[in-house]
Amino acid sequence: MAFPFTIHLGYGQEKVETSSQKQKLGTRAVTPDGRVFYYAENSGSAITTAGQIVDGIAAVGAHDGDLATAALAAGSLTVTTTTSLTVTKDQYKDGYLFINDITAGTTGQGEVYRVKSNTAVSSAAGLEIRLDESDGIRTAFTTGTQFGLMYNPYKDIKVIDGDGTQTTGPLGVTTIPVTADYFCWIQSSGPAAVLSGAVVSILGDAIGVSQASGEDGAYDLWDSSANEDTRPIGHAMGVASVDTEYGWVMLAIRD
Repeated sequence: MAFPFTIHLGYGQEKVETSSQKQKLGTRAVTPDGRVFYYAENSGSAITTAGQIVDGIAAVGAHDGDLATAALAAGSLTVTTTTSLTVTKDQYKDGYLFINDITAGTTGQGEVYRVKSNTAVSSAAGLEIRLDESDGIRTAFTTGTQFGLMYNPYKDIKVIDGDGTQTTGPLGVTTIPVTADYFCWIQSSGPAAVLSGAVVSILGDAIGVSQASGEDGAYDLWDSSANEDTRPIGHAMGVASVDTEYGWVMLAIRD
C-alpha cells in the first residue's frame, strides 16, 4: 500500500486522538495555514494539557549497535540476527535499522532502513526484522556487517525533562491533552501556544526547552552561553511570557 508523503488536515483534525493507530508513526501533516504536525504515540503516562514540549523514547543500549547478522543478498527484505537478544513482537515497527560498523571486506556503513515489523525473541538469536522498503537492502550484508535498531522518535512520547535526561530531544508540542497509550498529532512548526517557564521572553527572542527544575515541558529564553547543550526551538511572537501560562510562539522544531 502506498502512503502519502504529507497528510492534509482540516482545522481541528490536529486535535484528534485515537486508541488505535491510524497512520505510520512520523507521518507528516499540514493544516491549510501551513502549521506542521507529526503523528505520534503517547507513552503509558497521560499528558495533561496542550502546548507541552515532548520528546520520544530512549534507545535500548543492547540494541543500538554492533548487532551481527547472517549474510544477505542485495534486495533482501528480512534481516536475521545472529546476536542473542530479547525483543518483543513489533517492538521496532516504524523504527529504523542502520549499519553502524563493518569488518574487512564488507560495505554498507551509514545506510538506514525503515522497519515494517519484527518477530519476538527471548535471550536468543534469530530475530527477524522485516524492512518497509520495496527494493530491500541496497548493499549485500555479510557476517561482518554490524547494525543497530532504533525506535521511531515519535513512539512513546513524553513531556520533556529539560533539567534531567532528554531522550530524543524536542519533537514538538501537544495539541490537546493526550490519553496514555493513545495516538495523536504533535505540532513542530508554525504559530503555537506553548507552556512558558519563569524566565521572561519578549517579542523576537529565541526560545528553547527550559532547563530549570520543575519546568518540564516548558520553554525558556534561549541564549548561547546558558544553553550550549540545546538548540532554539523557535521565537516568541507575543507579549512578555508569564510563568506557567501559555505564550504565543513561532515553533521551528521540524518543518
